[in-house]
Amino acid sequence: MSWKTGTAIIAGFFATFIAAMVVRSVIPETPLLYHLFANMYLAGTIIFGGGPVVVPLLREYVVAEGWVRPRDFLIGLALIQAFPGPNFNFAVFLGSLAAIDGGQSSVAGALVAWIAIFAPGLILVHGTMGIWTAARSRRWVKSVLRGINAGAVGLIYTAVYRIWNVGFLDEGSQFGRSLGDDPWWVAVTATSYVGGRWFGVNAPSAIVTGAVLGLVRYGVVSA
Repeated sequence: MSWKTGTAIIAGFFATFIAAMVVRSVIPETPLLYHLFANMYLAGTIIFGGGPVVVPLLREYVVAEGWVRPRDFLIGLALIQAFPGPNFNFAVFLGSLAAIDGGQSSVAGALVAWIAIFAPGLILVHGTMGIWTAARSRRWVKSVLRGINAGAVGLIYTAVYRIWNVGFLDEGSQFGRSLGDDPWWVAVTATSYVGGRWFGVNAPSAIVTGAVLGLVRYGVVSA
């Protein structure tokens, strides 16, 4: 792919992005599925770093809109973390709930969210491939990429911290509380980190262990 083709793909994408955002802003009473598409399209475009970075942004774009309850968001996040695959798949779950809340088909909501969240990255990657062929030999480009990587790591840490501050659910907290409010969850988090970092515990085992420890706490507290 030539750099001209790559540039055309990127330019075409940003044209559709601007059009979608203009309609989203100018026409407040757009159909729910379009509004959902625009929000997810925006999220998929401006997210850098991947992984946990997407979670706070998705919370902003679905919970703040009133489509998904904060408690359902956090429960869904826990379920998504228990399964393999990228966190972007969380958008499918949220799209389904948002559609149900608006009286629409859950399948339609899931499909719209899935297309909208993944399309920006797929399009931009293909466009960038053409430009990358011409630019990859330049030293300043490599320096830019190192800076982007460092910034992305910072965003991941920020996202994890924000999730930490709302990750504790109980009967009296619909919006989530800090995991640091309860020493038990601090111990569970530390155990998972130490096990994965120094003892080679794989992710599925850490998830299952966390679930078991959650049941232990439930049994102790509710006894």
